[in-house]
Amino acid sequence: MMQNLKSSNAKRRKFLYYLYYTPLVYFFPSFIKRFQLKNIINTNEFDKEYINSRVNYYLKKTTSFKISEKSKNLSELFWNQFFKNKQNSHFIDFYMLLIFFSKKKYVDFIYASKEYLDSTIAKKIPNIPSFVKSREIGSHNKNSILLKLNQVKLFHFIEDNKNFKDKKDQGIWRGDIRNNSSRSYFVKNFYNVSCFDIGQSSPKENVPWMKGFMSIYDQLNYKFIFCLEGKCISTNLFWAMSSNSVCIMPKPKYESWFMEGKLKDGVHYIEIKDDFSNAEEKINYYKNRESECLEIIKNANEFVNQFTNSRRERLIQLLILKRYFKLTGQND
Repeated sequence: MMQNLKSSNAKRRKFLYYLYYTPLVYFFPSFIKRFQLKNIINTNEFDKEYINSRVNYYLKKTTSFKISEKSKNLSELFWNQFFKNKQNSHFIDFYMLLIFFSKKKYVDFIYASKEYLDSTIAKKIPNIPSFVKSREIGSHNKNSILLKLNQVKLFHFIEDNKNFKDKKDQGIWRGDIRNNSSRSYFVKNFYNVSCFDIGQSSPKENVPWMKGFMSIYDQLNYKFIFCLEGKCISTNLFWAMSSNSVCIMPKPKYESWFMEGKLKDGVHYIEIKDDFSNAEEKINYYKNRESECLEIIKNANEFVNQFTNSRRERLIQLLILKRYFKLTGQND
């Protein structure tokens, strides 16, 4: 959902998200959703070829498979969340899709709980085909089935009213360096490069590269935004690609519903080496090539637009679930 930049506030988004969805989880009669499923899936509102391409990307399995002994149905998912998990938005997003189907259907899923760490999960391919928030990019990830989970945090797109030419000829980054050793290496070794305005905003320490929090609004004063993977994916990539700045980052290693694996160097973002050794060179090259940067921004904005139609996004996810139940022999 596109939001006015000045009013985009993480706490406000989360408050409105939980205010809207929590009553639906606890009080909305699920049979109404199941009654709506057929009409939603059979709609001719969207390009079927495009829809199928997205479904095939997220769910790569084409042959039948069995669910595990740890799989859960809708009721068990609910109580699992109530007693074990703390990832409320993951649960709500998943639950609000499953209620379109019979309560007797079982699913395997993985998201953060008291028993796991996000970073550990994201770096492993499940032994059993399972629904996940993120996965490694590659042909080996068929057991990781993507859904649009934790969307209140991740799918935050913006409207940037600042022209690229009026922005600073620098690359910006602020964040938590504990999430990934690559972030820590980047900040500690490159914080004093003149065309970088980068720094550790968390944890707070008395170190030269420590810098205060910087809002998204202020970061949009810069032509280049570094998008660095944390526990798994880069969470600022979503809003950065909807801006009038250029994303600059190493080639993504993990992907989410955002299909980071489809992003192309020089088309959607500027690619740099994993050790960041050519990052300064890249910025100095592109800062004097406005037309090339504007083309990258245009392509990035168009890529983002794929995810802004909530009805189409829901349809794709429901089709993924329908295919999953078919492949696991759980047809109605």
